[in-house]
Amino acid sequence: MPSLTRLVAAAALVATLSTGLAACSLADLGSPQRSFEFDSYGEAPKSGTRSFVLAGWVPSDATSIRAVALRDDPQEAVLAFRTAAPLAEAAGCAPADPLESAPPIAPDWWPSDLPTAGVVCGDWSAVTTDDGEVYAWRDAAPTRTAGAE
Repeated sequence: MPSLTRLVAAAALVATLSTGLAACSLADLGSPQRSFEFDSYGEAPKSGTRSFVLAGWVPSDATSIRAVALRDDPQEAVLAFRTAAPLAEAAGCAPADPLESAPPIAPDWWPSDLPTAGVVCGDWSAVTTDDGEVYAWRDAAPTRTAGAE
């Protein structure tokens, strides 16, 4: 039979862990942004009604995928990933110089200086840095669509 000391210690541990987990959940709910991370394209949802669905133009070799969207307006979002595939060749993308929109969100991992030329993929604008990282954003303001003049 367990001792009273062990039972009290176990109950205290459970209470502490429950409070910590509840605090994390409440903190996440209070944030104006939702964050998502996936190691590879295969892990990220590509369709459905989930909170985050990977944009159709993202190449299938994408890795280190990070995304942040506003809770109040999930259309305002940023996305970063690594790829060897040129974005200009991605389905639905067209070159744009300069890009006509700016990222609506700047997470702590977002660079302070991005190229001004990139591609427009539907309602997303994207740039590729010299080290092969792609940074993309979608904002509520209308942007030029792929193939539009």
